Amino acid sequence: MPIEVRLPALAESMSSATVRAWLKEVGDHVTEGEPIAEVETDKTTVELEAPATGVIEAIRVSAGTADVAVGAVLALLRERSATDAPPTVRQGAAAPAPPAATPPPVTPVPPVAPEVTPAPPVAAAVAHATPLAGRMAALVGLDLTAVRGTGPGGRIGKADVQRVLGGESTAPVFRQPQALAPDPARSGSEPEPPALPDAPHRDEPLTAARRVTAARMTQAKRTAPHFYLEVDCGVDAILERLQDARAAGGGAADLTLTDLVVRAAALALKKVPLANSAWTGEAVRVYDRADIAVAVATPAGLVTPVVRDAGAKGVPVLAAELRDLAARARAGRLQPSEYAGGTFTISNLGMYGVSRLYPILNPPQSCILGIGAVELRPVVRDGEVLAGRMMAVTLSADHRAIDGATGAAYLRELRAIIEHPDPIFE
Repeated sequence: MPIEVRLPALAESMSSATVRAWLKEVGDHVTEGEPIAEVETDKTTVELEAPATGVIEAIRVSAGTADVAVGAVLALLRERSATDAPPTVRQGAAAPAPPAATPPPVTPVPPVAPEVTPAPPVAAAVAHATPLAGRMAALVGLDLTAVRGTGPGGRIGKADVQRVLGGESTAPVFRQPQALAPDPARSGSEPEPPALPDAPHRDEPLTAARRVTAARMTQAKRTAPHFYLEVDCGVDAILERLQDARAAGGGAADLTLTDLVVRAAALALKKVPLANSAWTGEAVRVYDRADIAVAVATPAGLVTPVVRDAGAKGVPVLAAELRDLAARARAGRLQPSEYAGGTFTISNLGMYGVSRLYPILNPPQSCILGIGAVELRPVVRDGEVLAGRMMAVTLSADHRAIDGATGAAYLRELRAIIEHPDPIFE
């Protein structure tokens, strides 16, 4: 019986994807875990791996096909038969070495076992999983040490992860909080949209990222009771430190104000950890680590790559990581694990001259920070009116998870760090 190659659900919110390219052709030999196609999800492009070793018998969905539903059969594999030609060596690949002559028999000598440091259980489990299974597990927070592999040699494959996520196993699963559920008070039917004006126009096709962003933002705005708090931060001191760091050259030559704000936001979350939280429906989950998602505009739509443990990273390391994530986000080359699981989000539109913004929550996170432009304004210092550089910072928060006092405390700590930036550079 042929083996079906189906489109997997790489994320719980994923319902469809685009088959961008096939890396193999009908008749090609493939091994389990080998990339055979490129699939574009809502946020990035990932490689689809062969679920088993065999020969590609048919390709059911051609390259370039959009809106392919999760679970759809993309291709068929069959076992290799005796009549199949041997696998070909593609151009640029090393030819297989000829078989060595049979050596004369020798008396075996027991080898001396080298001293080996055993791999940590989690690292060993990840290494014993196919790349696709590892990415799927990372995306939902699945502990691979508790998953039983059914592949060759006990290797953990896509089917094993899907089995656990589908509830067919008792292995413990650690997930990020679920996305906000639809409002039960609403009926299942939506009102008819208003008639569109009959004016000269063109329709821009929706990308997968735009569709998902629209659905998530509608859900967040409809179900999460937002409230907004705003402070103005004096940024003369932090901009002077930024200028000095750039002038010193080295790794700091490309520093931006966004890099420093991300670091400051993470440090402020240590002071007010309740702001680093998520609404689960049953509890408020407060995180011990600040994994900050930073909104990046891309040709396909908004993407939020995550800087893990931003408060523990110095400015040069944080800035380099953020530049790399942003560049790969714009190129559509992020892995799902690199944009999932943030605990707090920052959206900066200051570079576009926007004075202030009131962003929509990124569910299930409790807070998102909006950063406005640096503006020269009159400020009072020591009884005198002077010109000072100011920046508006807005916090959008979920009132189910935190209240106004918590949000105000967080902004107070953030403003103190921005206006007295020594901790940022420690």
